[in-house]
Amino acid sequence: MSIRALLMNIEDRYSGAFDELGPRPIQDFKHMIDCVNAFLDLLADSRTDFRVKLMDYGKLRMDVLELCRYYASWLGNPLMERLKHEIYELLEEAVSWWGEQDVLDSIWR
Repeated sequence: MSIRALLMNIEDRYSGAFDELGPRPIQDFKHMIDCVNAFLDLLADSRTDFRVKLMDYGKLRMDVLELCRYYASWLGNPLMERLKHEIYELLEEAVSWWGEQDVLDSIWR
């Protein structure tokens, strides 16, 4: 399964919980998913400096943490911990893929 497919799977599984809380929570959740998607695009962009990618990675992890902490009050800590873990795991996989591509690009040059 591709990283983007995993992200869409996460979105599908957790959207209902945020949707039950109203329009603002689902909007916050969808925004986080969009940010992760944009980060995946950034990783694939060979023209972007690696420091920019790493800074975005750190900011995105912090944003995910903040969203999960905030909504844990309404949706429960176990659910938000699971969401955070799944997003972090997806980000780790994406960064690992990026690192492998960078190494392969260096070898083929």
